[in-house]
Amino acid sequence: MDGRRGGRAPAAAVVLTSMKADPQLQRRLVDLADLDIRLSGLAHRRQELPEQAALDELEAERRSAAESAARASIQVEDLDRAIAKLKSDLQAVRKRRASDSSMLGAGGLSERQSTELEYELGSLARREENLEAELAELDERHSALSADVQHSGDMVSDLDARIATAVSERDVALADLEDAVTAALAERAREAGELPEDLLALYTRSAESAGVGAATLNGNRCTACAMDLDRSSVSSLRAAAADEVVTCPECGVIVVRTATS
Repeated sequence: MDGRRGGRAPAAAVVLTSMKADPQLQRRLVDLADLDIRLSGLAHRRQELPEQAALDELEAERRSAAESAARASIQVEDLDRAIAKLKSDLQAVRKRRASDSSMLGAGGLSERQSTELEYELGSLARREENLEAELAELDERHSALSADVQHSGDMVSDLDARIATAVSERDVALADLEDAVTAALAERAREAGELPEDLLALYTRSAESAGVGAATLNGNRCTACAMDLDRSSVSSLRAAAADEVVTCPECGVIVVRTATS
């Protein structure tokens, strides 16, 4: 029984005895991994493009401003109809009041008729006063809402100009990204094309399983998983022949030994 307490027994480095490759070719695997990391970073930037985020924010602001303008426009139209009806009612009241006043002034009416006309004139006066107050209130609301429509319309126009600029900046950023991706892919193709098929296949399997195809041993640390390896593993890695292709005992990534290993 193992007398050590805590932790697990140190793993031995996996030496791929069936796979040998010139040390220079092994170091090319790290260059290939760097290119893959660069491509991954470019893909992430494409998904999180700041210029696209800025454009999305502006378009959201425009939608909000356009919706506000539309709502205010509908309210203005409703007020237009309400104001038109009030004006029509007010005109009818004034016309009736003028007619009653003319009849009362012409005389020749009975006392009862005169009393009824005077009562009606009082009611019409109050009705006219109420209609004028309502009309003044609606006119005030109409002015405020019309100002809102104008303000929202100005915002939409301003945002349209800013969106056009943002689209241009986004397109430039995308074009730069595409150029960078094209260049990185071409460089990767050249690097991969100069590697033996079996070594490239091993690299591909490592990348698919661990996310990284190859890394260096820096001191006693694997730069892929950033784990400090135990002495036994490090000794095993260093003792392996230079052309032996070895893997990290922690993450399984191909470990390329360098002068700092």
